[in-house]
Amino acid sequence: MNFGFSIKKFGKELSLDFGKKVDHKERKISELLRDRVIIDLENAKELMQKRGDLTVYEVFNLWKFYDPSKDFLKKFGLRIDVTLLKQGVFSLGRSGEAFCTYGHAHKKNFGEVYIVLKNECYVLLSHMKTFNSYLVKIKEGFSFFIHPSFMHRLISGKKDCVVVNFVPEKAGHDYDVVKNRGFPFHIFYDKNKNLEFKENKKYPEAGLVLIKKLKKLNVLKLAEENPKKLKEILNKPKYISKVQML
Repeated sequence: MNFGFSIKKFGKELSLDFGKKVDHKERKISELLRDRVIIDLENAKELMQKRGDLTVYEVFNLWKFYDPSKDFLKKFGLRIDVTLLKQGVFSLGRSGEAFCTYGHAHKKNFGEVYIVLKNECYVLLSHMKTFNSYLVKIKEGFSFFIHPSFMHRLISGKKDCVVVNFVPEKAGHDYDVVKNRGFPFHIFYDKNKNLEFKENKKYPEAGLVLIKKLKKLNVLKLAEENPKKLKEILNKPKYISKVQML
């Protein structure tokens, strides 16, 4: 499936080339600090003071400017977005809280699917009622369906990562569940780039499970050959549980 861009590599960094300038959103350290959606605030402030207001990730809403995605939305009610998540930690040192997306829940009972196009990253899910959480590693070429019972965010891997998502237009994004609160667990890297998990005291005690192995699903082929089926899966959460859910 063609999304209208190529992935360019400059040293260790990735960028998306659409062949022209396109409108997109850049989430910077200052915004994540302001809304307290991360927990290592002091180190993040020091990083911003010394190195500037770095971009943590970029989001490209293809359904706003790329004609095939506009048509896809019109026909099937599914929005297509692409996220370029930067590798890094909110610290001047080698260790610290991992770069992450803001995070959100869905306002209505619809699911979402993430597909990793380049490199790898993690998706962090936390149940809206129990706060039990899962950290799922998604390798390049793999996908993960997200049930609407979970708030979720992407977590940086060891390299920049490109992720495409499909989500029903009617799902809605609720950022207030995360604002000034964060997630029940936050993900850190130590100096050797090993994962560390820290509980957020703003939530009741809950559990966290790390999942490294996924069933490989060709969601891009499904979106291209049978988009009505993809729509059906995302519109009815019971199907997500059958396809791939924790």
